[in-house]
Amino acid sequence: MKYFGFTLLLFAALIFTTFTALAQHRYYVRTLRRLAREHNHAGYVLVSGSVKGRFRGAVAVLVLRSDDEAIAAASVMEGSSVLARFKDRLDWVGLSAASPLPRCSPRLAKAVAEARKRVPGKGTAFTPTNLGGAGRGGLGRAADRTATAFVKRRSRPADPVRIERTSS
Repeated sequence: MKYFGFTLLLFAALIFTTFTALAQHRYYVRTLRRLAREHNHAGYVLVSGSVKGRFRGAVAVLVLRSDDEAIAAASVMEGSSVLARFKDRLDWVGLSAASPLPRCSPRLAKAVAEARKRVPGKGTAFTPTNLGGAGRGGLGRAADRTATAFVKRRSRPADPVRIERTSS
C-alpha cells in the first residue's frame, strides 16, 4: 500500500501512451487510405518511408508514377510526439523523387530515399518471398512499410443469396 499511488500513476501513464499510439496509427492509416483513394490510377504506386532520429522522426508517404518516379502526391510528418500531423507537400508534385526536393530536411530526405526503395521492381520492395512467411497475399509484420499497387475494389458488397423454400 506504500506505493499504491505511484503504481496507479504508472498504470495511467501506460494506458495513456497506449491510446495515443493507437490514435497515431489510425491517423497514419487514414492518411494512406486518403492518398490511395485520391490517386487510384494505373501506373501509380503508393510508398511510405520512415526514419527515426534520437529525438525526432520523419515519415514520408508518396504517390509516385512507377515508370519515372515523378511525385503525384506527397504527405510528410516530422516530429517527436504523437501530436505530429501529416502535411501535404504540394510543392513536390511533378518533381522527381530521385532529385533533391525543396524545403526538405536531411531527416526527411532519408525518409524519401527509404520510400523510393519500396517501389515495386526497384530497390528492396517487399515481395511474398521476403515477407517472413506471410505469403499468399498476406503482409505479415511488414504491413506498414510495403509498397502498395493500386487495385480497383468492388464498389458494393456481393448480392445476398436468396433461398426459396418450396412446399412439399
